[in-house]
Amino acid sequence: MSNATVETNRALAVRFFAEQDRLRGGPAADVCTADYDATLGGAAPINRAGHEGFAHAFYAGFPDLKHTVEQVIAAEDTVAVRFVLRGTHTGNLFGIPPTGRAVKVAAHVIMRVSDGKVRRLFGIFDEAGMLRQLGVLAA
Repeated sequence: MSNATVETNRALAVRFFAEQDRLRGGPAADVCTADYDATLGGAAPINRAGHEGFAHAFYAGFPDLKHTVEQVIAAEDTVAVRFVLRGTHTGNLFGIPPTGRAVKVAAHVIMRVSDGKVRRLFGIFDEAGMLRQLGVLAA
């Protein structure tokens, strides 16, 4: 295993989320392979365009949304990322009207990397915790 590859993959993972915040959507095309797909929670896999649509909807609900990467564990073809999403719910979020509440949501992602780009992403975030913070689910 090459240390250069591991460090490149670590940097790719951090850039992946920084680009989403910069674009207010994403993921950026230049960090993904042409056949990129993502599995978010228990939903069916989606391609990059599907992930981009999901991300745009999320940023519409949380215009100030930001990913804070807290830990990255990288290997030759796999990267695990632990991060926190923070934002204020001031827009419509998948039919949930704005609450004005701030949220802090833990998330974990495993990325499969190929040729220096993300090929597969498996992500899970504390959706129930987010809905509790918004007052949609009982505490």
